Order: sequence, then structure tokens, then C-alpha cells
Amino acid sequence: MKKGLLIILLFLCADSAQATIGMQELSDSLMNYTGFSRIWSPNVRVRKMRVDGNHIVIHTNATLSGVQWSEEKAKEIEQKISLWVLGHTQGKVQLFTQKTNIRDLITPCALLTTNYSLLTTHYSLLNKDLTERHIAIWPSHGLYFNHKRQQWIWQRATLWTTVEDLYSQEYIRLLRKMLENSGANIYMPRAGLEHTQPGPSGMPRWTEGARYWMIEQQMDSTLWNLYDGDEYKDDMKCRAMWVNHLSQSIPIDLCLALHTDGLDSENDSTIIGTLCIYTTHDDEGNKSLANGQDRRIVNRELADWIQTQVVNDLRTIAPYWTRRQLLEANYCESRVPVVPSIILELLSHKNMADMQYGLDPQFRFTAARAIYKGILRYLNGQSAIVQPLPVQQIAIQPNGRVTWTPTTDTLEHTATPSYYLLYTQENGGEWKVQQVEDTQYTIPLKPGVQYNCYVVAGNEGGLSFPSPTISAYISNKRKAPIALIIDAFDDTYGPEWFADSTYAGIVPGTYACEDRYTCAYIGQQWDYTRQSKWINDDNCGWGASYRDHAGEITIGNTRDYSVLHGNVLQKMNISYVSTTPALATIDSTYLFLDLICGRQRQPLPSILKDSLTHYLTQGGKLLISSDHISQIDKQWLQTNTLTRYYAKNATRAGKVQATNGERFKLLLHPNTEQLFSPAPEGLMPTSEQAQVLANYLDMRCPAAIGTKNNNQSATLVWGFPLEATTHFEKIYQYSINWLISNQY
Repeated sequence: MKKGLLIILLFLCADSAQATIGMQELSDSLMNYTGFSRIWSPNVRVRKMRVDGNHIVIHTNATLSGVQWSEEKAKEIEQKISLWVLGHTQGKVQLFTQKTNIRDLITPCALLTTNYSLLTTHYSLLNKDLTERHIAIWPSHGLYFNHKRQQWIWQRATLWTTVEDLYSQEYIRLLRKMLENSGANIYMPRAGLEHTQPGPSGMPRWTEGARYWMIEQQMDSTLWNLYDGDEYKDDMKCRAMWVNHLSQSIPIDLCLALHTDGLDSENDSTIIGTLCIYTTHDDEGNKSLANGQDRRIVNRELADWIQTQVVNDLRTIAPYWTRRQLLEANYCESRVPVVPSIILELLSHKNMADMQYGLDPQFRFTAARAIYKGILRYLNGQSAIVQPLPVQQIAIQPNGRVTWTPTTDTLEHTATPSYYLLYTQENGGEWKVQQVEDTQYTIPLKPGVQYNCYVVAGNEGGLSFPSPTISAYISNKRKAPIALIIDAFDDTYGPEWFADSTYAGIVPGTYACEDRYTCAYIGQQWDYTRQSKWINDDNCGWGASYRDHAGEITIGNTRDYSVLHGNVLQKMNISYVSTTPALATIDSTYLFLDLICGRQRQPLPSILKDSLTHYLTQGGKLLISSDHISQIDKQWLQTNTLTRYYAKNATRAGKVQATNGERFKLLLHPNTEQLFSPAPEGLMPTSEQAQVLANYLDMRCPAAIGTKNNNQSATLVWGFPLEATTHFEKIYQYSINWLISNQY
């Protein structure tokens, strides 16, 4: 026995002697090759290495299974190992992560093949969109009742003005719409935002965990009463149980749970990024799905498609966005379902670097769209056609011609519109829709009728989100002059951030400008001290935020301000049409121009400024309102309006008084009713021709500057969005009357 063991040891030593690299060095080299951070990934550990001539067999721990392996990557690492071990690249290498050869981890996503015979069975339909597909998705966590504390609490910490329980809901509402626009049937175990009635928590039902929505839907208690009163555990597992229940009568194609990881980084400028989790077996160790497919193959493939799409798309916004592991792990949301299932940890809600992007509405739209595209490609392969992006530029002319410009998707050549749906509304009545093949359509404008319209782009992949809504009204007065509304407010953005060695976070008093609305905002950050440590979710340290807005739908840029302004002009019996900036055609015949800039941070386009200048030289009249007047070209503003930017945050009370004694109230904070303006600007006249028409009462700073010139031109500039006042109709009428009359 001893003699045999000695012979084996000598043989192994002889083999190992061929190696030019040690086990630890090889482990480190393989870890470096993965690109994984040692903060959030276990190190690669080589457990066994056998060298027999030119043949190398290496067994490692599970870390390498998290790599997206392709044929090219597998060949590359095999050649590197051969070079490291043998000193040349001609060796025959077999690299295992646990018991799996890395080549067995190559998915169709990595193959990018058009040979569908090589792909798994879910490609059998080869659809262009998601018609006839059944998809289960849900946002993570939600309010639950904690019996020990005898109160309803969040499942995660309230950080960076949000909480995962609601933040994940923001992505799911976007994703759900995209999937439905592609024809899919969507199923959710948590209530959607349309369910605003109070639940047992007293908060809207969409804030609560899945367990309580299942109770509301009278689902069998065997689905949601699983842990003898532990409602936290019930809520986690009931989602997967619900999927399996659905799958008995509905052919669920896949399910996806969207989370945001709780990791943080010692270096807050380092992005943690996107992780995808899949599971290879169920509670009983069964490795097959209900349809007989191998869980490891199918679930890993789904994870790969989605993670790849998300990371690739997000890098167009965040160039250094991190691709983390394709992690095989044992979580109930990915383990229990009998259909393809994954958990997507999109980013880390604890990490400031991640959330600097994550609080930007454009980032969230791009991420949701990427998840939709990943699902589309997982189910349809390369036959998939991506739905178009929303139309951003639209106009209606005095002759009733509506024109629009499609938005080019630089990431997707298939996302080109092939038709459009034009929605029209008369006098606030029912919306009517008609399909249009061109990028224009003429509506016969009947006098005395207000028309509102928007456009949805479509192709074989589905429908886009809607365009901005524009409006028109032709007065019953014969040959009455027409005003032009230019809705230049198309911007959305996240809050402002600051950082130094001691304090960091969201600049107090700054807020995101949301795209239409958000359900994720819960309150302002209050802990800015980097050294503040997480103790518990109620005392969660650096980044901790108030919760006074939790459960509210916060209004942002609603993209329908032409309608809001038009409603008042209709009451005044003033004819008007409207446009977005790129399609604005300006001539001297317009009674006045109403330039809506809202919370727009982007400068005015040069071509628009030139047109406005020419219009004013012809005796035109211009109204501008914005809390970012400072972003308009200073020289242009001073030359054309005799106005200059003077002060930021020009009011704290939000009280404004016009020189005629009229008073107006500004909304300075997030609310559920209308646009708010967190930082109104103070203005100053630059000539005696210009006059102060309104002041902020608390700061004694001018809020509006009006100028009337000898050529009959007139300008009125407000340092805040008129849409952010509680007396919009009154302040808008005041502005128009001043512009078009010699005196108010």
C-alpha cells in the first residue's frame, strides 16, 4: 500500500515538474483574466492541476462559471494556460469550474449564431415580437408586516432618496409597458401602479409585497402562507410559488425578479454594476424544468442574454459600467420556478457611484429597454425586431398638418418605424386613433374646437412610448392672428451630486427632473457623512434618506405643456398652434411666441435662437419661462430681451408678486399634482427700456423682466416655469395680456 502511494506521488511530482507556474500564481492569473472585482467576487482557486506531456487538466472552484464564455474566450484562456504551464501555446487544455468544462457554459448569446438548429427549443416560434408570449416579472421586496415590531416596514434600507422596494418598481413599470407594447401577456405578483387604493398597510397597494396582493386576489393560502407567520419569508418565496401555480394553466415562457444589490465599495467612485443569478436545481435537487429542459442550460442562457444586453446598452451612458458574474446560486426566486427564471441584480442601491446613474430617468429607461431586448432575443433569437423609440419632435401647423420626425435608435437597426398611430382628441373628449404610413397627416381644424394629438411609432416588433402631446385651436373670429407655442421642455435628469473626503451625496435642495413621473422618490437624503456606518435598515448610515414621500407618484416632465397652455388660450379665445423646437417654423405673422422651457437644462438650439432673433426684429412678441434662464446664451438673452441672469435659488418661500399687486405661489418641492421648481432664478434688467414685472417676496429679487421696444416687439422673461405655480391660469393670462396689449 505504502509503495503504491509513493509511486503515485512520484508520478504527480514528475508531471507537476513540467509546470512553469505555481498553483497560487495560476489562481491569481485566472482571477485577473475574469476581470471580476475581489470586492464582490470570490477569488479563483485552482484545486487540482494535472500535466501529462502536452495535456493539461485544471479544476477550479465556481468563480469561473460566472464568466460569459464564448468559443473565442475559451480558446484564448486555454492558450494562456498552455503558455503559463508549458511555455508554449500548443498544449491541449481542459479547464473545469467545479465539475463543468468551461466550453459547456457557452450560450447562444455568446454564439450569436443564425443556425437555429443549434439553439434551445424556445426558439421554435421564431417571432419578430412577443405576441403569444407569457412573461412573469416582478419588482423586489415591498412593505411587509413585522410581527416582532408589530408594524409595517420596508424590506430594505432607505438610501439615496429611494428604497429598493419602490425603486425596483420604477424599472418594472417601464419594462411591463415595453413588453406589452411588443405583444406579450404580462403577469405580476405585486400590484402595479394602477392599484392606488390603500392596502392593509394603509399605503397604496403597489407599495406592498407580493404576499398581500395574492391575498387581495384571493389566491390559495398554500401559495403565500408558507413560514408560519414569518411574512418576510412568505413574501420572498410566494412569488415563485405563484409562478408555478400560473404555469399549470398558462404557458409561462419565463420569469424575472428585478433587484438592486446591497453591495457597497470602499471606493465610492467605483461602479459595482450588474449581476445575473440563475439556479441549476429545485428544492428536491431536480435539474429539469417542467418541460424537461435542463435548468442549467436554459436559466444560464436567459441570464446571459439579459446581462449582456443590459451591460452593453448601459455602457452607452456609463462607459465603465461593470459586468459582474453569471452567478449560479441558490435563491428561491430562481430555484423554485418550473419555468426559465433569473434574478437580475441591476446595480447596487448602497453604492453612490451606481446611484449617480441610477437616479437618472434616462438611465432607467435605457436599462428597462435593455431588459426588454434581452427577453426578446432570448425568446426569438435573431428573428427579433426591436420596437421603435418614441417620437420626440412633433408639430401642428395652422392648416391642420401634423408632422413628426422619427427618433433614430443608434443601437438597433431593426428599431426603425414602419408606421405610426396618430391619436387625436377634440375638446378634451375621447381619444381617436388612426394608422398613418407617412410622417405627416392633416387634421381639418374646425373653428372653436381644441385639438390635442400625439404619435406612437410602430413596426413588426411593437409600439413605442408616446410622443409629446401638442395642441391647436382656431378661434371663431375670422382672420384672427395665431399664436405659436414652442414646447422646448424635453429634458430629464437626475439630481446634482457632490463629494469630498468627509461628506458626499445629493446636493440639498436639488431633485431629479423625472420623465413624466416616478414612484421611486421617498424623501431627501439626510446623512452625508461618509464614515456613518450601516447599523440596521432604520439607521442605515451614509446616504440615509427621509421617507415622507414614500408611496407618492411624483410628477416630473409630463410632456403635455402645450395642452396646459392651450387650455388657457382657448378660454381667452386666442388661436394657437404648437410645436417642439426642431420643427418650429417661425414667421412674423404669429401674434406671439410662447417658449416653454420648464426645468430645461440644455441650451436653446442655435437655429431656434436665430429664428427668435429674426422674429423679434420684425416686431414679434416673446414669452419665456424657465428656472434655468442661466443656461440660455447670456449674450443672446441680453441682446434680445434686455434681461440677464442674476441669482440662483432666488426664493425659499415660493411667493411671487407682480407689480400690479397680483400674487402667485410656486411649488418648490416634489408633489403628486404638477411640475415643481426647486431652484427659481432671479433676473435683472440690463436697460432702462426693461422693467421688473414681478418679484420674489422673501428675497426681494426680480422674478420677471418685461421689455417693449419701439419696433412694437416685446419680451417677457420669467425666472421659473409658469407650470410650477398653483395659479397657472392667472399668471399665464397676466403674461399674455401684458405682451399683446399696451398696458395690463
